[in-house]
Amino acid sequence: MVATLQVNGFGDDLVAGACSLSASTAAGNAAIRAFGAVFIVLLVAAFRRTFDHEHANAEVDPLTGLGNRRSFTRECERLKLSAPRDGRILLCGMIDLDDFKAVNDQHGHTAGDDVLRIVAQALVAAVRPYDVTARVGGDEFAFCLAVRDEASAERKTARIHGSLITALKASEWTATCSLGASTGTNVEDALKIADGAMFQAKSAGKSSWIFVKHQSK
Repeated sequence: MVATLQVNGFGDDLVAGACSLSASTAAGNAAIRAFGAVFIVLLVAAFRRTFDHEHANAEVDPLTGLGNRRSFTRECERLKLSAPRDGRILLCGMIDLDDFKAVNDQHGHTAGDDVLRIVAQALVAAVRPYDVTARVGGDEFAFCLAVRDEASAERKTARIHGSLITALKASEWTATCSLGASTGTNVEDALKIADGAMFQAKSAGKSSWIFVKHQSK
């Protein structure tokens, strides 16, 4: 019967239909595979963007835009390695707002947030783009710079504190800050000394700064 159909030409239509169907199916499968590949690429790209965004947010203080303690620690280590190659020393500083609780109690947390942003902006403006700054606590800020020598470190400390006080005085809020700074080759040790100097500045009357030179052992 099949032979009869082929002789009469009927089989040719069947073969042609089968070939046509096969080609259409192959084209469809190819299109599906191409779509799947594009979809996977877009999905991976979207995941990567989300991951990068979340990673960046994990190291940025959302209120001030400064780095947080985590990013500060990492960037300080970078600076610690590069400073000696450039013939520089490290200057580390700690900043604490004076009577910050009173600002929140008298004017509300919105005012407190405004004061924190003012300090952050003034701190960034007072240093270079590649210097390291961060908000490391509620009303605590820190910086780490590479400077030429002890004299320039002390001058820089005075300028930073002056810039912060100027910015705070220009605001509508009554707020000041105390600053302690120290030079050193070890970031952790320099920050501890700076933190102690900052508390000394507070004890001495607030709204002041103290610089401690690196003590060689």
